[in-house]
Amino acid sequence: MDRYERFYRRSLRDVLVGQGVLTAEQADELAESAYEANEAFSYALVDAGYLSPWELATVVAGYYQMPVLPLVGYEYDTDMLEGVAAAELFQYQVLPVGRYGRTWTFAVAEPPTRECIAALKETFGPALFFFAADAELVKTLITEHVKVVDAAGDTTWKSLFDDADQLVQQQLVIEPEENAA
Repeated sequence: MDRYERFYRRSLRDVLVGQGVLTAEQADELAESAYEANEAFSYALVDAGYLSPWELATVVAGYYQMPVLPLVGYEYDTDMLEGVAAAELFQYQVLPVGRYGRTWTFAVAEPPTRECIAALKETFGPALFFFAADAELVKTLITEHVKVVDAAGDTTWKSLFDDADQLVQQQLVIEPEENAA
């Protein structure tokens, strides 16, 4: 049996409908809204005001048997992100919060999916541990600390504009000569 099986038993949507937090129609609307905005269901849920970020963390912790990690005042160690594929962290909205031996720990706003765990295992190895956390703080910390592109350090994009500028300048010189003939 997969040690992460408890995350897959029921979706967060179904848990909240089962607990009477949402009606099926409200849950479907939130799921559609999250899909259209390309964001996690938990963020749409909190943004709509059905649960506070802390209430959501306690529901996730209780149902999915995850400890809660309060991130208020958390001093994030950005060194742990060196060599990590930022796209996966953004895509799955997981925040690495520590490494203990071979085990990586993550803060999440909702339980990780099979796809998320498979991707994380590929990057971080087989020993993963998850904490339920405040959805707004998870999102904020990922946005602040996980860099998809380092615009200051990566200057290769400037050459694209320089090359395009030279091409435009060359065409401006050629066009008046053609019009004169």
